[in-house]
This record gives sequence, structure tokens and C-alpha cells, in this order.
Amino acid sequence: MQQWPTLEEQIEAAGIYYPTKYDIAYRIGYVLQSIGALGFVILYGLQSNLQIIPFVIFNSGIALSSIYLLVWKAEIKRFILIMTFWGIALQIISIFINPISAFYSEKIFFLGLGFTLAGGAGLVGKEAYCFRFNEGWLLLIVYPLTVIPNLFGFASYNYNLVFAAIIAALQLSFLRRKLSQPLLKKCEGNVCGLPESKGK
Repeated sequence: MQQWPTLEEQIEAAGIYYPTKYDIAYRIGYVLQSIGALGFVILYGLQSNLQIIPFVIFNSGIALSSIYLLVWKAEIKRFILIMTFWGIALQIISIFINPISAFYSEKIFFLGLGFTLAGGAGLVGKEAYCFRFNEGWLLLIVYPLTVIPNLFGFASYNYNLVFAAIIAALQLSFLRRKLSQPLLKKCEGNVCGLPESKGK
């Protein structure tokens, strides 16, 4: 039976700098995502004007996890980073457009949210692929079902509340499983293969 190297050995052989503190920061990003998702459900359910706060926390969590994501293909991380930060930028731009046009501000906001969730979907999709987290596959489905109806003006308050609650529940379940893992745990069955060295 073939003995695969540990993740630390794979990282060292590839010449990649990824200490344990990076994995901790990566997981803190998921903590922020869960706090943001749960906070939004509560404040949205109360129809509070403070809904922007959990959005900021949620976006910050996706950004943090994107920065400290460890994947063997640079193209994957680049895509996730581009989607995440373009999405955040569009959400910020929508705030400044709101006094001019509430209609276009809303469209730009949901477009930005869609981009950010595409980055978030890449994160949970990687975890689902590597560690068989079913919550990750489900979030890949739920994210677009949440954004697209809003982008085209089809979603209702109850629709958004239900899907926000589903996202929060999946995020919390995902977080519980992720935090229970040992730090620097390699993919199950080594499905991700071996990293390419920086010299290639």
C-alpha cells in the first residue's frame, strides 16, 4: 500500500510557506462567516437597520479564508480571490450609488454579493471535495438560489429569510466539522494529489 506524505511534507517538498498560523487564520475566516450568517438571520428577521453589520462580518470571513486558502493550483486560488474582492468592491460601490439610484444600487449590491458568494462557494467546494463535507456541496447549490432571484427582483422577504436561515444552519454545521479537524490535515485519500513545486 502506497504511503502518502503528510501535508507538512508535501508543503515542504513544494517549497510553499504555509505555517500552522495560516491554517488558524483560514479557519477564523469560517468563524466570521458563521457569525455573519447567523447575525444576518436574526437582524433580518427583526427587520433591523443594522443588517449591514453581519454582512461586513460575513464578507470579511470569506476574504480572510480566501487569502489563507491552501490549494495546489494557483489558478483556483486566483479565481476565488478575484471573485471575493470584486464582489466586496461592488457591494461598497452600491452604497455610494444608492443616493443617485436605489434601483441600480440594489442590482449592483446583489451582483457584488453573487461574486463574493462565488468566492465563498469555491472555499466550501474545496473543503467538500477534500474532506467530503456535504454542507459544502449544499452551500454550492443554496448560494446561487439566494442571489439570483434577488438580482432579478423575484425574491420575497419570506424567501430571503428562509434561505438566509438555511445558509446559517449549513455554515454552523460546516464550521463545527472544520474546527474539529486537526490543523494542517491533508485531503482524504489524497484526492488533491501532490503539489507542483515552485520551480516548475
